[in-house]
Amino acid sequence: MGTSQGQTKRIVGLARGIRLGRGAVMAMLLVLLVIWKPGLVLTLIGVPVVLAVIAYLTVGHDRIAEISAESWRKFEARRPKRAETLRAKADALALKWDMLLDHLPESWAERLALPDLSASNGTTLRDAPDPFERLAREARND
Repeated sequence: MGTSQGQTKRIVGLARGIRLGRGAVMAMLLVLLVIWKPGLVLTLIGVPVVLAVIAYLTVGHDRIAEISAESWRKFEARRPKRAETLRAKADALALKWDMLLDHLPESWAERLALPDLSASNGTTLRDAPDPFERLAREARND
């Protein structure tokens, strides 16, 4: 009985020496949740992804780009230092991505190219010409 108590004290002493950070604890909880309720995890990830795809397909690329640009301008006005840091990181990622695209065929690289994030031109869809004006002019001339 004395040896088992000694082993228990040694194990408890070792366990007390372990310090887990917040990230390690969150990772363990996530693994436990995936093992315990995998359907819940798929639902929590899948539903927002499906809703985002539906919103994108419903609203369209141009409107999503306009909403994103408007949200970015608001964020930039509230937190200029953080916005500049994020923009610099995104620009660095885009440069690395361009270096990767240099190894691909030109037709592929054109489709996979990222926009230039170094400077914003500030144009919105409201500033763009109306696409139906050309159709109206053609209908009047016919």
